[in-house]
Amino acid sequence: CAHNVSCRFDRTDQSCRCDYRPSFKDYECTWLGGDDAALIRESSIMITTFTHDYHETLNASCFSKFPVAGDACDKLWITSSLAKVFTADVEQFTVLIDHSVTTPSTGLATTSRQMTGMLFVDPEAIVDGSRRIQDALCRIRSDAVNAAWGGSPTDFAPCYLKPQSAGGLDYFTVGTLLQAMGVSLEEESYPGSGHSARYEGLTANLVIEYSNWRYWHGSEKNISYIYRPVAMPKSTFKSSSLASTNLSLQQRLKKDKHGILFEVRPGGQLAVFDFTQLLLQLTTSLTLLAMATVGVNLLAQYVLRKRHFYKVALYEDTTDFAYLEALESQSEDDLRRELRAMNLPDTDDKYRMILRLLQHGYRPDR
Repeated sequence: CAHNVSCRFDRTDQSCRCDYRPSFKDYECTWLGGDDAALIRESSIMITTFTHDYHETLNASCFSKFPVAGDACDKLWITSSLAKVFTADVEQFTVLIDHSVTTPSTGLATTSRQMTGMLFVDPEAIVDGSRRIQDALCRIRSDAVNAAWGGSPTDFAPCYLKPQSAGGLDYFTVGTLLQAMGVSLEEESYPGSGHSARYEGLTANLVIEYSNWRYWHGSEKNISYIYRPVAMPKSTFKSSSLASTNLSLQQRLKKDKHGILFEVRPGGQLAVFDFTQLLLQLTTSLTLLAMATVGVNLLAQYVLRKRHFYKVALYEDTTDFAYLEALESQSEDDLRRELRAMNLPDTDDKYRMILRLLQHGYRPDR
């Protein structure tokens, strides 16, 4: 506010109105260190975009003698606002992601340093965001490709981007993650809010999809992953903290931090060989083949227009094997004489000559 001549300062709420940002109130900016800039939990991180500090004093009229309560109390804490500030250059903050995957049933365990991954810019995940923002990200990145593995360069979403790396771990700027979701902090937080997403904050899911297989390739030796950031529509996020400022505990500092909450969630599929599953799949496949055969036979014999011909063609009559042992006991020369006597070809091996005799009605007593 103080450094732009187009801004008009409002001392009542420490805001200003600026020509370059007429839709929302503006506030002064401040630099934040790591402890104030982010709130890190087991599987989430909140990046502070707006901070509101309050000074609160315990209302003495609520007590006859602290801590003994008085007869009435309209408001326990008397609040006065100290500061309202945006975080300076928050889009350039970086988020380092250290993750691992394990499957207890197989003993498979891998850390992110041993895997490779990509950031997916997915236009289908947009709810309240803008495809235009995603296209711009894919266009300015020379490493943008249209497939995670073996893709071709592209200038439009969907695209895949390589993470930046530090010590074998991936990191992204906050701006890159916001663009990948199609989100701008300068858009209205939710209808009727009157404030930007930079003021209200927002919530997003960062799904890490693990995989060790590919279509038509089968399983692979190494595990790979894809980051899929998705913003929750019309969401906000705020974290509050309290700290006493004197030993009597009658004064305290309240700090409201609005920001971007990234909640990390695992996803994907890891393939392992399972003999039981193999048997199940084989059994299912054979059953389907058998049912298909039965269905085709029923159609051919009882439904189709030429079913009478199909029915005859489906079944083949075999010769009578009653004299098979008698013919097997004869020599090849005797079999040839029998064939010549019936005016049949006498070439081929012994087994074919026997079948030929039986097919033409051989009788030992003829």
